[in-house]
Amino acid sequence: MAAMLGVIMIARLIAMYQGSRTMLIFLVIIFLAVNIACAVLVAIGLKYMGAAEEGILSGMHMCGHGFYGDVQLLFSMVWMLNTVWEVLALCLSVWIAVKHFRDLRHLGPSTGSTIGDCFRVLIQSHVLYFAG
Repeated sequence: MAAMLGVIMIARLIAMYQGSRTMLIFLVIIFLAVNIACAVLVAIGLKYMGAAEEGILSGMHMCGHGFYGDVQLLFSMVWMLNTVWEVLALCLSVWIAVKHFRDLRHLGPSTGSTIGDCFRVLIQSHVLYFAG
């Protein structure tokens, strides 16, 4: 699921950067590095995760997992790497949005209204994604 959202994010950023091949290569390399690192960390973490335990407390069944070593640290690293990817994507989208709106302001209100409207809708949906 996260990989699918990452691919959608790359497609949106490439659209915002008007099909820049350099930006595409940069984003794909970063995306693959983050996802491969996360997959390796999760695999290592699952290897050292203990068996599930069930406890009964006052008639209620409670489930828990036992962890060996620093498994929770590995899972936190996965979360941090995904956060770094999201923050990078947010910064790139804000940067191009600010640059685009400066260009539109210098061109004047009559030119680029159709492109500006499309770009504005793309940015608004992008910001809604990050807000969610």
